[in-house]
Amino acid sequence: MAADALAVRIAHLEGAYEQIDKRLGVIEGDIRGLRGEVQEVGRKLDTTFRWVIGIILVNWVTLMLAVILHR
Repeated sequence: MAADALAVRIAHLEGAYEQIDKRLGVIEGDIRGLRGEVQEVGRKLDTTFRWVIGIILVNWVTLMLAVILHR
């Protein structure tokens, strides 16, 4: 009788561990997906940053030329 109860408990634990393994697999997949999205956002930020810096530099050069030519 005790052996049967122990077998049932072990089977229950094995089932729980299988569910945990499946859930961790899903979480790992989600993390991989998030890493890809973060890298894409980083690339977009780099591109946007370059555009902003370019626009600032063009505005600054235009302002300096206007000041120099106004004299």
